[in-house]
Amino acid sequence: MDFNEIQPPETMQYRQGHVVLKQQYNFTADNRIYFTQTQHKDLHNHEYYLYVDVLSPINTSGMGMDFNEIDAIYSQHIQPLLHHQLLNETLPNFNTTAENLALWLWDTFEHHLPEGNHVYRL
Repeated sequence: MDFNEIQPPETMQYRQGHVVLKQQYNFTADNRIYFTQTQHKDLHNHEYYLYVDVLSPINTSGMGMDFNEIDAIYSQHIQPLLHHQLLNETLPNFNTTAENLALWLWDTFEHHLPEGNHVYRL
């Protein structure tokens, strides 16, 4: 097999469409979760697993968004606020439950994704 003889295809994009890109991350953080104004639970070294699916249009080259772009969003805008942090100090002023954290993660990814790409599942 000789790759040197392979030429580019006449058509790069098979057809228009979308693809779901799946990435996963994990981080460890501390946080205090409030059940009421006076009842709370402190979580030390709590490990979180994050699975994010991004719906991406297939471009004219026949590819969706580059996985490295998703990683860059996580590395630059999310991980510094979460990994080895006290979430109550680094995140906006909300109760740091898993549910609220998931909504914040959704919004943060969505805000930084290139136009036409969207969070599909988290």
